Amino acid sequence: MKIFKIALINPGPGDVLEKGRLLANVDYFYPPLGICYLSAILKKANYKVEIIDQAARGFSLEQIVKWIKKKDPDILGFSTLTASGSGISAAITAKEVKKWNPNIKIIFGNRHATVNDYRILNKYPQVDICVRDEGEYTILELIKAFERNLPLKDVKGITYRNNGNILRNENSELIKDLDSLPFPDRKSLKIEYTGNFGNLDLVSKGFTSIVSSRGCPYHCTFCYGRRSVGFRTRSVENIMEEILYLDSEGFRFINFVDDNFTFSKKRVLKLCQSMRKNKIDMNWMCQGRVTQESVEVLREMRRVNCRIICYGIESANQRILDYYKKGITPAQSILAVKKARKSKIPFILGSFIVGAPGETFREVYNTLKFAQKLNIDFPVFNLLGTMPGTDIWDELVEKNILDEEKYWEDGVHIPDIDPNGIPTEEISNLILEMFRKFLRDPKYILKEFYRTITSSYRIFATFSFLAHNINNFRDFHGVRSFWNPDKVLERD
Repeated sequence: MKIFKIALINPGPGDVLEKGRLLANVDYFYPPLGICYLSAILKKANYKVEIIDQAARGFSLEQIVKWIKKKDPDILGFSTLTASGSGISAAITAKEVKKWNPNIKIIFGNRHATVNDYRILNKYPQVDICVRDEGEYTILELIKAFERNLPLKDVKGITYRNNGNILRNENSELIKDLDSLPFPDRKSLKIEYTGNFGNLDLVSKGFTSIVSSRGCPYHCTFCYGRRSVGFRTRSVENIMEEILYLDSEGFRFINFVDDNFTFSKKRVLKLCQSMRKNKIDMNWMCQGRVTQESVEVLREMRRVNCRIICYGIESANQRILDYYKKGITPAQSILAVKKARKSKIPFILGSFIVGAPGETFREVYNTLKFAQKLNIDFPVFNLLGTMPGTDIWDELVEKNILDEEKYWEDGVHIPDIDPNGIPTEEISNLILEMFRKFLRDPKYILKEFYRTITSSYRIFATFSFLAHNINNFRDFHGVRSFWNPDKVLERD
């Protein structure tokens, strides 16, 4: 029986595929845990697996095809996402690979393949199979079927070609016991990640990411979250075992990439106590929810080196928060930031979204001013986008505002299509001007200076943040500014 060779790729977006990118920019990427988990489970079953983070390495089309030819796999898998446009670049790469070896099996997985399986297979004959939802055990069963030359009808969670037809098998079950998965195969990436969040450098070396849960228990309309992957957590013991392993491997900073790390107070306290008991001296960050925070939990997190917490604050307007089904209020965001500040978490970040359907100038202005007034260290501003698999996408398709055949491959920013919204260029400039005001506020500068000189950890990250954003200001030089608060409010 033939033993298949497998190669897995985290593809880069289109600009990387076309032009390549210098390795110096690797700090903008996190380890792609998806293909790392796949590699680990396949290697556990004694398969030969090669993985590459094309996005971080900056390989052009020519370079990534050269890498694939060198590895000469029987099966080639791509982890595809809609928002990054990596599904498109993966399809272009797959086409070139099929010219070289028509017999190679090409598989697409991750969220883009889950919600666009029919579209992908209809448009791209070079793609053989889409793996939907969680892929660890599905790809294992799929490769076993290839090895034994068995029909694919019994492999759950795949969409594939059969005699000119596209068939979709029944869904695979979600993995209930996340502890059963081996730890991600980070070593095979052969890259030193340094980590970057909102232009805030996290650590000079020894950075990695970790996931302690999958999915989210909430129902935000802009998010893929619970709707597709439910919500499950790993045990504290299993998480701690991986942290101890990472510590032994020399990692110095962990980013918990959970959608909602602080969901369970009991779980967070137990993990922090375990980290203290095991004398873990690694720095880490996480994302929190403003309705879940307590001073007790935050102080315990800070005691075991939680350096950064980022809150999804999103908007200053209750109408917009309700539209997002966020389940929070601006008052709760203010209180959560106060608690985090009282607990002495070194960096408190806030994430904001503007550009909801029908959002007015006044509402955008409220959110940008709210970010300035909150006692956070840095704001992360986002222009609302949507893609297949989210509630907002379905709503706008139903209302005939969004042409799904035009945007299914890379999503779309809402202001680009909303007839009642603020034009993208205007809203982008509003964000830029408020960001400038935020960083140049004398009160803000004095507070940040004091916090930085009293925290050795903050010094490196703060200055790198300022350096990044000075460059950003240069990038925007010459763009016409629409910022005039009086006229902004008059337009409503």
